[in-house]
Amino acid sequence: MKKILTTLVIAVLAGPLVSAQHDTTALEHRPFQFTFLFPPLSTNGPNNANIVNDYSLNLLIGVSGGVDKLEVGGLINIDAYNVNGLQMAGFGNTVGGDVTGAQVAGFFNVNGARVRGFQGSGFVNVAGAGVTGLQGTGFVNVAGQGLRGAQAAGFINVAGETLEGFQGAGFMNIAGEVIKGVQVSGFGNVAGGGNTHFQGTGFFNVAEEVKGAQLAGFVNVAGKVEGVQVAGFLNICDSIDGVPLAFISVVKKNGYRNFGFSVSEVQYANLSFKMGVKRLYNIYSFGKPFGPGSRWMFGGGLGTEIDLTESMMLNIEGTVHQELWIGNPANAHFLYIDRLNLYNSVKFLFGWNMENQVAIHIGPTLNVSVANSNPGFGVLAWHEIPPYAIFNHTSNNFNQTNVQMWVGLQGSVSF
Repeated sequence: MKKILTTLVIAVLAGPLVSAQHDTTALEHRPFQFTFLFPPLSTNGPNNANIVNDYSLNLLIGVSGGVDKLEVGGLINIDAYNVNGLQMAGFGNTVGGDVTGAQVAGFFNVNGARVRGFQGSGFVNVAGAGVTGLQGTGFVNVAGQGLRGAQAAGFINVAGETLEGFQGAGFMNIAGEVIKGVQVSGFGNVAGGGNTHFQGTGFFNVAEEVKGAQLAGFVNVAGKVEGVQVAGFLNICDSIDGVPLAFISVVKKNGYRNFGFSVSEVQYANLSFKMGVKRLYNIYSFGKPFGPGSRWMFGGGLGTEIDLTESMMLNIEGTVHQELWIGNPANAHFLYIDRLNLYNSVKFLFGWNMENQVAIHIGPTLNVSVANSNPGFGVLAWHEIPPYAIFNHTSNNFNQTNVQMWVGLQGSVSF
């Protein structure tokens, strides 16, 4: 696709004047040429496409075999072979061969071969064979074979084969294979293969291998990760040597997955599912606290597991639960949250691995409840969560926020 795109753009802009690379030593060299309006109104006459100039000045549209030092055009510069030095145009530059130096244009730069240096334009830069240096544009950069350096675009950057360096775009970055590189965009980054050091985006990242970090507003997808994955919603990877952090983190090969049933002084039944990795896993839980039959709790948190011996471990977890009413006849909805009534807990759970992948845990908890306790605020009567309190304070605000602290105990069975 990248070769087709490059060929079409060059063909449209330059027609038959831009062809494949040739040995320009066989061409005639002249120190200077001037094109008055457009070819053949040039000091080089009708043979201008076969002449390489040290300096080239084109009032509107100019055609040359190549440039060795400087070319300036009011509208469009077209060079059939190579450009060495600086090329500037009010609208666009088109080169059939290599550019060694810099291209600057108000709208586009298009090259059939490699760029060694800089391309800067208001809309699009295209290098058919690749870029060693920098591409900067307001809309799209394309390096057909690869990029060794940097691309910066307002919309999209494409490195067709390899990326060794940096891509920064307002919308999306795409690289066929990353040797070592960084991708930063407003929407998405895609690295088809290789080793990506960092991907940062507002929505999604995709990479084969990450040695560093993936940061996304919504989702990260990777093969092997050595480092961190952080997403607003979902992380997916084959394996990770590091930590994932998201609402959901799926690690296929060396992930941590655990179902558990627990009891405490607050809930006489709680079901939980934990997933992620041992170093950092997510907790999703649903439980039945003491009180009316329609009173439940839902919540979640984070945890880490530390191996103490071959069969013993310590799990440190932090969870937050909110009171939930299910099927209460006093409520208009089947699922109903009457008011803020939070049960927050930090747990230190010592565990033992039993046979058949079953583990038991028991340990102390430090708990804090936060509730809106104003009698006239909710539909239902306020039910306190703590069985007792070592700290109890109610703020004199509209909701009469009540905060209580206590030490508890939790036991669980997991598999």
